[in-house]
Amino acid sequence: MSLRIITGTRKGHKLKGPNSPDARPTEDRIKEAIFNIINPIEEDAVVLDVFACTGNIGLEFLSRGAKKAYFSELNRDNLKLLDDNIKHTKFENESVVLSGDFRRNIAQIRENVDYVYLDPPYNSEFYQLAFEAMLNNKYFEEALYIVEINIDIDFSEKFNNLDLVYEKKYGKKYIRFYRELK
Repeated sequence: MSLRIITGTRKGHKLKGPNSPDARPTEDRIKEAIFNIINPIEEDAVVLDVFACTGNIGLEFLSRGAKKAYFSELNRDNLKLLDDNIKHTKFENESVVLSGDFRRNIAQIRENVDYVYLDPPYNSEFYQLAFEAMLNNKYFEEALYIVEINIDIDFSEKFNNLDLVYEKKYGKKYIRFYRELK
């Protein structure tokens, strides 16, 4: 699958993609739809790309004007791809790569986050665990959570403090936007 930055300051930059057949980077049509919904992004936005893999989403945020992107990734091969893609797009100064377990990585962030992109391996408990780490964390109170999720998974009933703002179905997955209820 070929990956690229769709628009912004790095429009057209190609990104390295994973070699694993199990990897599923966000497709351009879905990425474009996400950014059409949230456009324009907040000025000086801080972004967290959880389960970042190639950095596809966080780098798109940076190209569109985000101030900083945190990338959380555990897999060593993906970390290499992520590092290569950050260097290729020349976003080293705006990027913070957090390697290791996503819960520990989330706890390391000490500034307000405006957008969180969450796309863990499908059919995993990582959705719930990630939200448990972020909800009621003062640095995520105002965040817009963008979740790519299989249509068979619904974790939100476990959280009475999540508000589903918008959702759109794409084949066998949803893109859902949540905010934390105050």
